Amino acid sequence: MLDGRVSLAGKSIPIATAVANARYCFPSSHKHDQKSPSLRLLCAGREQCLPGYHVQRSDFRCQLVELVVEGQGTVRAGGENREVFPGIVFSYGMDSQHEIWTSPDGPMTKYFAAFEANGFMDAGELQSIRWIRDLSTMQVLFEELIREGQRDGELARQITSTYLELILLKAREALPDDRIPQHHASKGRDLFERALACIETDYCELGGLRDLSRKVGVEPNYLCRLFRRFGQETPIQCLSRYKLNFAAELLLSQTRSVAEIATIVGYSDQFYFSKVFKKRFGKSPNTFRNGHQGEE
Repeated sequence: MLDGRVSLAGKSIPIATAVANARYCFPSSHKHDQKSPSLRLLCAGREQCLPGYHVQRSDFRCQLVELVVEGQGTVRAGGENREVFPGIVFSYGMDSQHEIWTSPDGPMTKYFAAFEANGFMDAGELQSIRWIRDLSTMQVLFEELIREGQRDGELARQITSTYLELILLKAREALPDDRIPQHHASKGRDLFERALACIETDYCELGGLRDLSRKVGVEPNYLCRLFRRFGQETPIQCLSRYKLNFAAELLLSQTRSVAEIATIVGYSDQFYFSKVFKKRFGKSPNTFRNGHQGEE
C-alpha cells in the first residue's frame, strides 16, 4: 500500500505517495469564524497515479470526494469492485473501508478533496459512485478550489467552502451508480454524446425529435431510451432548452419581432412558441422583453 498521512486540524488526512506531478493545497488550520459555512476544506489536490498506485484505507477522520479525469482504475467499496474512468466521481465518509488502484496500462489522473461536512450531507450520500458528463466544469471547480485553498484568511476559507459545495452539488446531480455507462460498452454513450453535440450546434435547424434522430442516425424511440439512460431530460426537453434560451437572448439583444425570432430558433408556429416560452420563463416573449428594457 502506497499511502501516507498528514495531520491537519486534528484530522488524519490520507495522502497517496505513488503519484507524480502532484499539486496540493492545505488551508490554514487557524480557528475559523463561528459564522463559517458547514463545509470546511482540509486538503485538496490533483495527482497523476503511477502504475503501482494502490491504496487501502479504513481509518481516517474526514470525508473525501474524488474525480477521475484521465486513465482507468478500480475502486473497491462495500465488497464490490467498480471500474472508474474519466467522468467518474466517487465519495466516501469517515472510516469507510475502500481500496483504489490504477490500471498499469492507463494510469489515472484524479482530483480529490478532503473535508468536514458538519451536517451538509448524510452518510449515504458520502458513499457513492457517479458519472458526470460535464467533466470540464468539474475540473475548473477543482482547479479553483486548489488555487483558493492556497490562500489564507477567513474570506478565502469561505470561498473554498463555496467551491466545495458546488463540487458536491454537481456530484449529487451526476448520474447514479445504476445508470453509469460501461467504459468498454460505449456505443450507446457515443450516440448520446453525438445527439447532444448535434443539439448544441444545430438546435435552430432541428425541428424536433425526428429531425434529431435522422441527424444522429437512430430511431426516435431508441434515442429517447439513450436520453433516459445517460441524461436527465428527454431529447425534446434538451432541444427546447437550447432554442428558448437563444430566443431569450435575441429578445433582449435585437429588435426583431416575436414571429421572426420564433422562426430563427426553429418554431414555425408563433403561438406555440409563445406558449412554450411562457412555460419555461413564466412570461410571454413580449412581457419578457419589456420587463428587461432599460436594464444594464
